[in-house]
Amino acid sequence: MKEQRGIKRVKKYFAINIVACDVKGKHLQFDKIKTNPKFYDESGLDFTPEGIKIMCSKTLPEESKIQMKMLIPDEESLNLIRATGTIKWFKQVKDKYKKYFLIGVHFKDLPDDEKQKLIRLWKKYK
Repeated sequence: MKEQRGIKRVKKYFAINIVACDVKGKHLQFDKIKTNPKFYDESGLDFTPEGIKIMCSKTLPEESKIQMKMLIPDEESLNLIRATGTIKWFKQVKDKYKKYFLIGVHFKDLPDDEKQKLIRLWKKYK
């Protein structure tokens, strides 16, 4: 896949929880569903201040909007970052043992304090 961003990705593994998704006008708030209260606990693979790549266990359609919580570690602590974004691409990956999905998310309307945390972490790891 050809690199489309002008900012270098930082390869850093981190925990991510997708808490809500808007698909075709339907809003799904996963922490309100009793059978699956947290929805996905997934893995972030890399990030920039503009977006992230996530390894995901289930499909989410392109152009859907998601709300997420990310826990990105540094030497001192875990940094909780709350963000919303739009899924720009996804790719199914099958290996010998399982099937999973890679999704690319572009941040949308990131609050300034959350963006500053991301920029600080990005600069630290780039």
